[in-house]
Amino acid sequence: MIKTPCFTQFNLISIMFLLLLAGCSESEVSTQKQNEPRAVKLITIGDESQSKTLTYPATIDTINSSKLAFQVSGKLETLNVIAAQNVKKGDVIAVLEQRNFINEVKSSKIQFETADNDYQRGLKLAKDGVISQRDIEQLKSKKEVAESQYDSAQKALSDSKIIAPYDAIVAEVPVKQLENISAGQHVVTLFGKGEMEAVVNIPASIVATVDSKQNNVASVILQDVSTPPIPATFRRANLEADSASQTYEVRFAFAVPNNLNILPGMNASLKLTREASSASTRLLVPTFAIFEQNGEHFVWTVDAQTMQASKTPVTIENGIGEQLIVTDGLSAGDVIVGAGANYVTEGMKVRPWTKA
Repeated sequence: MIKTPCFTQFNLISIMFLLLLAGCSESEVSTQKQNEPRAVKLITIGDESQSKTLTYPATIDTINSSKLAFQVSGKLETLNVIAAQNVKKGDVIAVLEQRNFINEVKSSKIQFETADNDYQRGLKLAKDGVISQRDIEQLKSKKEVAESQYDSAQKALSDSKIIAPYDAIVAEVPVKQLENISAGQHVVTLFGKGEMEAVVNIPASIVATVDSKQNNVASVILQDVSTPPIPATFRRANLEADSASQTYEVRFAFAVPNNLNILPGMNASLKLTREASSASTRLLVPTFAIFEQNGEHFVWTVDAQTMQASKTPVTIENGIGEQLIVTDGLSAGDVIVGAGANYVTEGMKVRPWTKA
């Protein structure tokens, strides 16, 4: 009974000593963890001012495409084309039965000439006071109506023929000779020759740098055709991205070689080469690696020797997409922090993040 209190006091002192040791150990571990490099995704910047070639699948389309129709009704008397036929600008493609149109022109011409002669005689009679000014106005009105009818008859005769508006290939002829044709009815479809376009879908990061002002060289390579690449030029881009693929439709125009018969719908490839530019260094940086503070843009650069992060100001071009163009503040070969940039501070040591 006398030793029990001493034994209990000794145990309490031992427990307190052990807890103190544990506390020191946890503090040392915490300090050690703080000093450990933070795992982040590191990105090495490539030099976009150097030549770089990208290839995209493309579909051939026509720049000029027309569905032609008569502006008047009648029987199709002449049909000079069939599908896949080549036509030249000015060629007569189809003609309606001409008799009624020609007769209308002759009749209206006679009426106009008669009305015009009556008006001219009336002017002479008016000078002699034989007829009144009111009579002159009536004669003038008849002449103008007859002239309008004559012009309409001549236009109807002209509209009874379909003329090729440009060099083309006949894509479709949905009517037959001697068929009764209504005004506005589709008679023939033409695909323009000489110049066509390659249609491609390009990611936003590339669209931001593809326009007529940049040093981009494009060429079209036809699928399953042994011909040299055909030079192409940027024509236009759709400003609305595809909701599924998040790509933009871009069209490149090219001249069709004389020895090739290229049709819309053919498969091809578009080779896009971004040539070296001596004017400035253009670096593409992922958008998520750039952060903004007080209206300025920064990235975290990493020293390859010390692996310490530094906040570096950069100048970017206006653009959209997953990557932005940096024109100042970085050089090719610089290492920056990508994923994990929000947890980095000045001078913090980092290490490359790897999957476990």
